[in-house]
Amino acid sequence: MSTETPQPPVEHYEPKIDRRTALAWVGVVGAATAVGAGVVVYGPRMGGDVVTRGYGTDPKLTKPEKAPWTRIMTRDQLTTAAILADYILPANATAPSASSLGVPDFIDEWVSAPYPDQLKDRPLIMNGLNQLSVRVLKVTPEARAAALAALPVATDKTTHAFWRKFRRLTIGAYYTTDAGMKDVGYIGNVSRTSDPGPSDEVKAHLEEQLKKLNL
Repeated sequence: MSTETPQPPVEHYEPKIDRRTALAWVGVVGAATAVGAGVVVYGPRMGGDVVTRGYGTDPKLTKPEKAPWTRIMTRDQLTTAAILADYILPANATAPSASSLGVPDFIDEWVSAPYPDQLKDRPLIMNGLNQLSVRVLKVTPEARAAALAALPVATDKTTHAFWRKFRRLTIGAYYTTDAGMKDVGYIGNVSRTSDPGPSDEVKAHLEEQLKKLNL
């Protein structure tokens, strides 16, 4: 990626992508496993009650409002996720920041989904964001920078595991977007009017290897 360009720090994150896009995004990254009915704990409601019920089959992306679970991240968690995502992948001269593409919404959908992989990741990510929020929200820029810089070199296992998981999800989500793929130069399947064939260098290398095989 090219040289980072200045950008205002995230102080309050507003969701940027809808449920249909977020659910499909989770599927692309490889999380939404097709499973049958099961029982999951959604987490505490307002008032302290816990909702436990089956989640049925996978949501229909044509009717995302029918998804049988809700996003569970709080406003502070979303903002903390945006700050951390932008620390990992800030805006630069050729690509937007992770938060501007809606990566925090992807993280929210990931930890909210009641599938085995997401249930396993949920406490790690949620607790990690809760602990990080007190060090990056409503603090000086210097304190925030120090807290973020400490994550990659953290020695305790829980913080290290949180950093690795969050970074992996952020990078995986970012580089499945059009902007992310453009940033690494991936153009996908593009029609061509002609096929120039292998270069002379490739042909020479192939001939050399064939000779070694006595073919």
